[in-house]
Amino acid sequence: MKIIKLLSAVLLCLAHQVYANDSAGDQEEDWLEDNGLEWQLSIGAFYVDMALPELIGADNSPAPPTLRADIKLQYKNFYLVTYSGDFFGGSDLGYQLIQEEEWGLDIIYGSYQLPFTETGYFDTKDPVVKELEGIKDRDPDQSMGVAYYRAVGDYLAVAELVYDVFGDTNGWVFHLEATRNFELRNWDLWLNFGANYYSSNFNNYFYGVTEEERNDYLTPYEPGSGASAFFQAQLSYPVAENWEFSAGMSFLVGSSEAKESPLLESNHARVLFTGVKYVF
Repeated sequence: MKIIKLLSAVLLCLAHQVYANDSAGDQEEDWLEDNGLEWQLSIGAFYVDMALPELIGADNSPAPPTLRADIKLQYKNFYLVTYSGDFFGGSDLGYQLIQEEEWGLDIIYGSYQLPFTETGYFDTKDPVVKELEGIKDRDPDQSMGVAYYRAVGDYLAVAELVYDVFGDTNGWVFHLEATRNFELRNWDLWLNFGANYYSSNFNNYFYGVTEEERNDYLTPYEPGSGASAFFQAQLSYPVAENWEFSAGMSFLVGSSEAKESPLLESNHARVLFTGVKYVF
């Protein structure tokens, strides 16, 4: 799954500038549209129940941010899309090389695996977990590659092949997914499912254990290549002008190579959420 850490404050500032006042806002919006910039933003407050793949000895249910954003931003051929329901994936950042009626080809950039350190997931000030003490930081991959997408009936199918160009894994990922939107009266349903294949170098970087990292809990291990599968759903319903109720879930399951790593006690993750968002 793709993970890109972006500051939503940039888009909030954009929204503030556009809507600073009605007259100036209309002029600014017209200027942006005339110059090829299209955008949509929604901000919501959510109750979230999250459980990540269990790192040995670590807190694997961190308190996630309850303020989430749906962002659709496009400038000419560049785009950024973020779904609040995509807790494992984050954002899609890319450039449209070819755009035909039924298919297209993009250059894309993103991250496909959760980072962690000897304190657990994310960059925290928590004390070092004794079971993870001495491991090297697993920094996010910074992968770049191509995405081929095609309309298949009512679904949008996407195949991505990326290499960790700017990161430290020296590995690659093949990503497949399909997405469909349903309109059920006033309800909107977004479904997304797919799978990832991780090369040996990529998987070893995150879930392998080197001789230098050996401790009382960890022994050297090389998982080799691996895979994961995921499913996500998000349901929205308008409750008032510019306000929407939103609820959803995300599930991910990794292959046995990851589960057998001394670093992990489970190879699955889930997110359940519900809340209200404001659509600009």
